[in-house]
Amino acid sequence: MQVVKHVFEYSSRSELPLRLVPVGDIHLGHRNVDFDILEKVLKYIAKTENCFFLGMGDYADSITTKDRRFDFQSLDLNYPTPDKQYRKIRELFEPIKDKCLGLLHGNHDYIHWKEHNHNYVDDLAYDLGVPYLTVDAYIRIVFKRKSGGHAKQRAFDLYAHHGWTGARTIGGRINRITDLANIFPGLPLYLMGHCHLLGPIPPRIQLKVNQGLQVVEMKQNFVFTGSFLRGYVPKAMSYVESKTYVPTALGSPVISIRPLEGKYPFEVKVSLITSET
Repeated sequence: MQVVKHVFEYSSRSELPLRLVPVGDIHLGHRNVDFDILEKVLKYIAKTENCFFLGMGDYADSITTKDRRFDFQSLDLNYPTPDKQYRKIRELFEPIKDKCLGLLHGNHDYIHWKEHNHNYVDDLAYDLGVPYLTVDAYIRIVFKRKSGGHAKQRAFDLYAHHGWTGARTIGGRINRITDLANIFPGLPLYLMGHCHLLGPIPPRIQLKVNQGLQVVEMKQNFVFTGSFLRGYVPKAMSYVESKTYVPTALGSPVISIRPLEGKYPFEVKVSLITSET
C-alpha cells in the first residue's frame, strides 16, 4: 500500500469540478481488447481540463507460454509478449503522464512478477515519472483555492484497490467493494477494479452531528472502474467465457469532485465513458 497526496490549485469555482478517471483492466495482449473505447477514454483525459487518471492495474495480460492460462487463440499477435505489451502501454500513457496520480498493479501484473521476478508496473511508473502504488492506495486530493491573502484548503480522501473476489454474482462483488469501507471507514470514495464491472452502486449514507449541532449526511460512494476486455467474441476464448461470466459494459467512469460551501463538504457525481457515449 502507498499513501499519496496531490494538491489541486484553482483560482475560481469556474475551474471546478476536478475530474478523476480510473483506467484499468485493459489486458493489452489479449485479442479481445477494445481499442476504440480505450482510445476514447485516453482522448477524454488528454483534452479535458482539470482531469486526472488513476491506473487500476492489469494494464497488460502478461501471460506467457509457460503459464497454465496461456491460450494461443486469445493472443494478440501484434503484442505477443509482456515486453511488447508494456511498451505499448507506455506509449499510450506517455502523452497523459502529467495527469497521472499513480499506478496500481493488478493480479496479472503480480503473478508475472512472482513467476519471473520482473515488476513491469514498477518499471512503467518509473519511466513515466509517476508514483507506483502497489495493489492499493490511500489518496488525498487537496483542493487549494488561491484567493485573497490566505489560500483555502480542503482535503478529499479516497481509497483505491485493484480488487479481488471469487464471487460469481453481482451481489457478491458488491459485498467485496463495500468491504473496503471496513478498512478505511468514513471516506467519500472507494474504487475497485478486477471485477470488470463498470459504474457506481447505490451510495451508503452515514449521519453525524457537526460543530453547529446539525445532523448532516456523509455519503460513501463505491465505484467499479471497468475494463476493456470484451467477452464472447467468435474464435477468441477469454476467461469471461470459460467461467460463464455475464458480459459487462466496457470503458471507464468519470468521477467529478467539487468542494462545497456549508455543511456538506463535497459533491461527487459519476458518469461513464462507454461505446455509447
